[in-house]
Parts: sequence; structure tokens; C-alpha cells
Amino acid sequence: MIDQFRMFAAWFGRVPFGQMWMLWRKMRNEKPHRFAGQLHVNSFFPPFPSQAYLRFRDAISARRRVPVSTYVALTSRCPFECDHCSLAGRGDGELSTDKWLEVISQLKDAGGCIVGFTGGEPLLRDDLETLIEAAGPEMETILFTTGSGLDAKRAGRLASAGLGCVTVGVESDSPQTHDAVRRADGSFDQAREAIVACQAAGLYTALSTIGTAGRIESGQIDAMYELAGNWGVQEFRLLAPVATGAQAGKTDFMLDQDGRQTLKQFHIDANRAARRSGAPAVASFAYLESDKMFGCGGGYHHLFVDAAGNVCPCDLTPLSFGSVVDNSLADIWAHMGEHFPRPGCKCIMSQLAEKIAEGQTLPLPPGSSEKLADQLDPTQLPDGYKRIL
Repeated sequence: MIDQFRMFAAWFGRVPFGQMWMLWRKMRNEKPHRFAGQLHVNSFFPPFPSQAYLRFRDAISARRRVPVSTYVALTSRCPFECDHCSLAGRGDGELSTDKWLEVISQLKDAGGCIVGFTGGEPLLRDDLETLIEAAGPEMETILFTTGSGLDAKRAGRLASAGLGCVTVGVESDSPQTHDAVRRADGSFDQAREAIVACQAAGLYTALSTIGTAGRIESGQIDAMYELAGNWGVQEFRLLAPVATGAQAGKTDFMLDQDGRQTLKQFHIDANRAARRSGAPAVASFAYLESDKMFGCGGGYHHLFVDAAGNVCPCDLTPLSFGSVVDNSLADIWAHMGEHFPRPGCKCIMSQLAEKIAEGQTLPLPPGSSEKLADQLDPTQLPDGYKRIL
């Protein structure tokens, strides 16, 4: 509790009291936990204390539109062929180390607080540790991986580079089912071994999965949360399915209102119970990005750069507003502000998924992307921003 007071004390006098009180009450639905001398709520936020946390505080309290969190797909290469891959259909372009270092430098200049390295499989890049080191200490770093190739030696190098969090994707508590989704025998064991290696290296680890309707109905969400506890990870990261990438045009892949409510309630119930049981913290994006919390910050406080350099509002929204190959990230970000001047209550893709056809080349070009972005509902602010903006 003392750590939480210190974390909140950093905001006193910077944001309205009503906002502070609302967030303090909402902490009942989280499981703050200490790891390696820092207080973590979940990987949605930078840990406290850290330079990244102070940059986050300054950006929010100054009411500035900055790319608080940016995910970058270092490569489209991957040893697996999952039918839910959000990067599928985007081609095979890949930026050089120097270009990614330039992007990271520009993110720092723009006030970025978190950078997530994804793919494809980012571990296929030999320069991953160089990029992680370049991002710190101003930005918290997250690695999103299948676990393929993540042995003790690589985990040690990642830790030495300053990596903040490793998130390993898992598709089922059943090795056979997980391997079937990955279309590769032994992939479940690779994920497990990767988590063991990261824990031995002293890295904050999270198990991540997609809360599809089928997994909700079959009880897999509860089973995988139990698996996360048995594996000793710090966090269970629960994503909502989005009709993008390999699922573009398949809107039935997305959850209905009842499904999203189930994931929201799971976040609340599991975290409250975990305060007593010591189970992992839960970060369900159906809850954190709901209208009662922080809504959708795509294009406003969140950004995605794909492997070819296309800049999109988020990794699940295949709308391009330019490429870092041709323009500076600062110029593209400024241009995006014309279309995303404030956070929204609804996920961008919940509004646009039916307008992106199966088999379409992704991401959509800037002209088409701008027209679609201008169709978004701008009328409401999520509760997490109302007293600030």
C-alpha cells in the first residue's frame, strides 16, 4: 500500500483531484505487485519508479498527445503459421538496424514511454538487444514472442540489454491444442522453456493469449490463467480477438458485447482474488480499453510501425498514414493527429472491421486509411480521460 501511495503521490497537483480519486478507486480492480524493486500494475503502464513512468506522468498531466506506447514489428518472419496472426498479409519488408535506431530516437524525442518489440518473431533479429538497449532507460521495453529460440543464453543477453518485460503467447493449456494452432510440434514446450529461461534471467514475464468466444465457452480462459499461475509468471495478458491480418474480413471472429463483458469481469474478479492468493496479475484489454477506463488510444496515445515501416494507429488497425522510409515519424505522427485528435470510447476496429475485406492488401494506403479514420465516432471521451481533457 505504501508503494501505491508513492506512485500516486507523483501525480498530486498535476491532474484534477477527481481524476486521482477515480483512478485510486479503480485500483481495487488491479493487483499491484513488486518485481525487481519496482511496483507493477500491469504491462499496460510503465513500472514505478522509472524514467518511463515519469515521462508517462508528464505526458498525461500536460494533456499532451504523445505516442505513450508504440509497438514495432521488427520482422514479418516467423517459424509458425497461426490462423489469427495480426501481421499476416503485410508483405516481407524489413527495416535495417540503423532505421530502427532512428525510429527509436524519434520516439524518445516525441515523449514515448513504452516500446514493444513484436513481429513475426522478433527473436529472429540479431540486433534485438541493440534496439532494446537504445530504447532505455527513457522507455520501458516489452518483447512479444512465441518463445521460439529463447533459451537461457538469449534470455541473459536480453536481461543485460535492459529488457523490461517478456510476453510469451500461449494458445491453450493443452500442448496438443497449442501445437495445432502454431502448426508445429513442440511449440508448447518451446514456450514453456522460454518462460523458464526468462525467469532464471530475472526478467518480468507474462503469459499472453486471445480470449476468443470458443476459449470463453470451453473454460480455456480459466484453465490458462491457472497455467500462468503454475508457471510462476507475473502477469496474465488477455487480448480480445480482432478481425485483422489473417482474420481480416471475418467479423464473427470478434466478440459480441456479452463476450467482452465476460473478459472485463474476469479482469476484475481475478485481480481481486489474486491480491489474496498471489496468482498473477491480469491485464484484460477488454477492460482497460473500455469506455469506463481508458478507451481506445490508437493514433492518440498509441502507435504501430510494421516491418516495412508503415505507421498505423495500432498493431490491430491496418490503416497506414505513411512510412518511416519516406518521412520522419514526427511528421507522420503530426498528420495522424488530424484524424485522431482525442481518445475514443470504442475500439477502432470494432467500428471499421466490416469495411476491411478478406484478402485485401494490408495495410490500406494513406488515402483510404484517412477516409475510414474520419468515419470514427469522436463524440465521447472514456472515463479515464474526461477530467483531464
